[in-house]
This record gives sequence, structure tokens and C-alpha cells, in this order.
Amino acid sequence: MKLDYYLPQYHFVERHSITVDSTPEKVYEAFWQLDMAESKVIKNLLKMRGTYGLVSKGKLNKQPSLGLSIKDMINSGFILLEKVENKEVVMGFAGRFWQPSGGIVRNVSMEDFVRFKNNGYCKSAWNFYIGQGNGDELRLSTETRIMCCGRSAKIPFSLYWAAIKPFSGWIRLEMLRMIKKLAE
Repeated sequence: MKLDYYLPQYHFVERHSITVDSTPEKVYEAFWQLDMAESKVIKNLLKMRGTYGLVSKGKLNKQPSLGLSIKDMINSGFILLEKVENKEVVMGFAGRFWQPSGGIVRNVSMEDFVRFKNNGYCKSAWNFYIGQGNGDELRLSTETRIMCCGRSAKIPFSLYWAAIKPFSGWIRLEMLRMIKKLAE
């Protein structure tokens, strides 16, 4: 997996997968067509966290909108680290995720991401990987890795992660279900 190159060492990880009865081409296309705004679960969870105004097209708090499609996310601060057609997409971002705004560091290039180790910040790499399941089924998986840069990041992120991890997982599972539905 390309994810191993971008964040081989990490402090926190979350993994989810789903079987998909489709082709790699259709799953890959469905990933790029995904619009999380169509999910009430995702919208409500983002509202609970207080970031919906940051990531929705409705500008609730006059901050730049990230949008809720994968392309919107990449255009607004997530870094497209790598894409292997019909196989894997890796995205990354750096910030102080425990802050209400996410403290996302803007203008980090792919090369900067690999070297990023700013004390007091975290960096996260997130992939979607299309692999072989049992028989003819495909296995679509997602993995999120987080590395904390220094104790001043690890302590607040640990507290944040304890609270947010179940909801983060719920969002990722919902994304996998949505991609599966589009691909099948």
C-alpha cells in the first residue's frame, strides 16, 4: 500500500472495510463520485463536532467551505498524496485536530507532508484501498493513521481521539457503504 510510504510510523490508527460486488473500475469511480452531503448520518455527526460550517457548502460561520465530496476536500486543504487508478487513493493533512476548526495547516505540499514534523501538530494519512476479497468479491478498505509531533500534540490529541474515534469510525463506515451502493 502507498499509505506505508506517507506515514509508516504513527501513534493512532483506524481501519474499516467492506466487501463490494463490482469491478475495481466501478469502485474507483464511485469513490470519486462520493458526496457525503447525501448522508444524514455524516452531516449530523459533523454538526455535532461543530465543523459542519467548515466542511459544508452552506457557510454557517464565514470560514472557507471544504465541501463534502472527495474532490472538495482535496481542493480545500486535504493533500492528494497519491492515486493508483482502480487501486488506491491516499490523502493527508496536518493540523491541531482537537481545535474546533481542526487547526488545518494550509499549503502543505506532498513533499512537505512526508517531512512535516512541526512540534505541537499532528499529521494524518488516510487511504481507500481496493483489494481482492473472497472469490470474485472486492474488499474496499480505508485506513487512517495519525502521528503526533511531540508531547504537546500527543496529550490533547489522545483526549480528542478518545471522544471522537467512535464517530470518526461511523463516518468512515458510512462512506464505505455509500461507495458500495454507487459501485454496485
